[in-house]
Amino acid sequence: MQTLQRLTPCRNVKYLLLALSTSLCPLPLFSAPLTLGESMVVPGTKGGFDFLEVDRQMHRLLADHTGNKSLDVFNLPDGKFIKSVATGAAQGVSVDAAHDNYYVTVSDQKKLVEVDRRTLEVSGAVDLPGPPDALTYFPKTGMVYVDHDDGEDLWVVDPMAKKIVATITIPTAPEYILYDPDFDGLFQNIKSKPVMLVIDATANTVAQTWSTLPAEKPHGLAIDSKTRRLFSAGGNGKLVVMDCTTGVCLKSVDIAPGVDQIAFDRGNQRIYCASGQGKLSVLEETIEGARSLGDVETPKGTHTLAIDPDTHSVWIAFAKEGVAYIAELKAL
Repeated sequence: MQTLQRLTPCRNVKYLLLALSTSLCPLPLFSAPLTLGESMVVPGTKGGFDFLEVDRQMHRLLADHTGNKSLDVFNLPDGKFIKSVATGAAQGVSVDAAHDNYYVTVSDQKKLVEVDRRTLEVSGAVDLPGPPDALTYFPKTGMVYVDHDDGEDLWVVDPMAKKIVATITIPTAPEYILYDPDFDGLFQNIKSKPVMLVIDATANTVAQTWSTLPAEKPHGLAIDSKTRRLFSAGGNGKLVVMDCTTGVCLKSVDIAPGVDQIAFDRGNQRIYCASGQGKLSVLEETIEGARSLGDVETPKGTHTLAIDPDTHSVWIAFAKEGVAYIAELKAL
């Protein structure tokens, strides 16, 4: 992991101005930080979703449609349906732009499935010892890091050789893994303990273990590489802001309980947290860490989201009475 100098408020003009303005005149919380648009039926599909991702280069929303056993692809910014790729029960997806591939973890078939990014056809698969969940692509080596769902393994998969090249032993129940190329850090949340792991991708070992308290049962994970901060959402209704280099908790903020996936929008310094209980918590990064802008109501079961960085819209996916939908929430 590269060493970066710590930014101070005096070197970060944006945060200095924010701090001065709030000290002179506290900013009011927005009553509606997002507006929910009309839900769009995903044609020819059914069932719930697990994870969303945006392929910014291709202007696409990628939806792991677990209940439909597919990876669903939509155009951005309009959300127009492109294709449903039959992968099996998709749990996670990662983009490999260099090789024009999507990598999809498929739990029911215990596979890492490769989808051609241009043709949107399944182009290969790697058998795994157990059901996979979250994953991330590591461009420096071309490896894919895959979580063993509720297991004690982080598999390092070579998608070109179609095999596992290393297994990293970790605490039970890995929940979300993130690689950020700007900060050059690989981080892993663990659900069974309030901890986050720093993964050494050179040695394929656990380099450090950091506490996420007061966030317990950490799920969603996001990063702001410019301020070197990690955002980790606990299932207990707490989000912690952590220093990327030391693991020190800088701030904790209340969020909706039961949050699963979260995302950070660098364009407006917002953190979005999706709870399946019908609330989407919106936070703003501040010089101290973060502050709440309030919760937005969403359909129950909406526990996943992704941000279109070009429009700053938040996309969600959910199922109601078996019917699958996606919807756009526009930022105000």
